[in-house]
Amino acid sequence: MFDDILVAIPAYNEQKNISEVLNEVCKKFKYVLVVDNNSEDQTIKKIENFPIFLIKHKYNLGKSGSMKTALHFAKIRKFKYLAFMDADGQHKTSDLIKICKKIYDENSELIIGYRKNLIDLNLKKRIGTIILQRLFSLVYKKKLFDIQSGLRIFDTSIESKIYWYSTGINHYFADAEITCNAVKNNCKIDQIPIEALSSEKYKGMNIVQGLYLVLMILYWRVFR
Repeated sequence: MFDDILVAIPAYNEQKNISEVLNEVCKKFKYVLVVDNNSEDQTIKKIENFPIFLIKHKYNLGKSGSMKTALHFAKIRKFKYLAFMDADGQHKTSDLIKICKKIYDENSELIIGYRKNLIDLNLKKRIGTIILQRLFSLVYKKKLFDIQSGLRIFDTSIESKIYWYSTGINHYFADAEITCNAVKNNCKIDQIPIEALSSEKYKGMNIVQGLYLVLMILYWRVFR
């Protein structure tokens, strides 16, 4: 089972969490790829004994760049599905299994794991998630609960429909851009509730980036 799925984990300075994440994921999935964004800590050392694929960027290309690297690798190795999960331990392997099973069962093109209990998120992420959800529903006329969720899986054949261009300071926008592109191109999208686990407060977008993402959601709707 899951032999046609590549699980990709973008990582940057995750020495604290990466071993535990991989210990759980590697028990359930045969093919796991870590894309390291030129970590400056002991991330590489922590994962060197796990049976995984590893790509290490020479420069930090941000989460978006790591996701593109994973997609290119998945296409070269001819994986039908590409799943993403974060390296900081906020996603549970059991939820990853759920979204993978659902894409088999529903024959969907994109499955998003949405955080159902936002009270477990820090205040900044909680407010940001709610604002993005409501804006997205209004502008794209589709009710998706968590367009920025990093736990997702998609069929690699829809690459041209979802390809994202967020980069640089906007590298955290990739998940939202993928979702927006998928909706605009009428991809078959499903979502499944997952447990929201807290992550470090310093991670993710700041307020300025959050406001910019709001503008980009409008831009993608009108000009893409």
